Amino acid sequence: MSDLLRVGFVAEGPTDFVALNAAVSALLGEVDYTPTLISPLVDKSLAAQTGGGWAKVYLWCRQMLADAGGDARKSDIFTKHEILVIQVDADVADKKYTDDQRITNPPHDLPLNMPCDKPCKTPCPRPREITDALRTIVLGWLNEAAMPPKTLVSIPSRSIETWVLVALFPDDPTAVRPNIECRRDCEVRLKTHGLIKSGQKLIKEYRANEGAMATAWGHVRERCGEAERFSQEFLALVPPPTNRA
Repeated sequence: MSDLLRVGFVAEGPTDFVALNAAVSALLGEVDYTPTLISPLVDKSLAAQTGGGWAKVYLWCRQMLADAGGDARKSDIFTKHEILVIQVDADVADKKYTDDQRITNPPHDLPLNMPCDKPCKTPCPRPREITDALRTIVLGWLNEAAMPPKTLVSIPSRSIETWVLVALFPDDPTAVRPNIECRRDCEVRLKTHGLIKSGQKLIKEYRANEGAMATAWGHVRERCGEAERFSQEFLALVPPPTNRA
């Protein structure tokens, strides 16, 4: 029996994994753990070897379900990892399954059609309403009505780039605005800071800043409700050393 905690990630992409792992590193502190990006497939430098995005997360969930004989809780994923993190961004609320040709016979629960209320309330309730609805949808991809054991569904709002911006550039004009989880321009701001170029998220830059993201995780939790929810739910899943496989 090993005391090493094994955390598996199913994320939209490699840079999402870097940001999530920075959060996990901050939360676990001195606890030894092994992070594994299960999907999408990447090489040793974390360069993507297969397509990613929210649709790839959907397809992975459906394949995992099929491999487990229709019962996600029987998947061998849970014998290989103590915690499974599944992530899609809240902007998936605006997507359509028909946007991705890899998806056949899709459900009919997207888009959510939950536009922002105007004028905005302080704090705005809509990000949590959207992420709650998306969590239900992601669980549906696993044929689950409730969260399976050892599993955490994370839905950064409006995207994980919100967390990255708040962590690395807390004084950025967008990062200091109220209702940060409603802002649609966090990726644009990261372009000005050199983390995104020509529409591509630069994995080398994300990895170089992973330690800084971990150091700033407390501030991200203060600013972003979904980061705080991720933190609480993750810590609740961490088993004591004697209970690790």
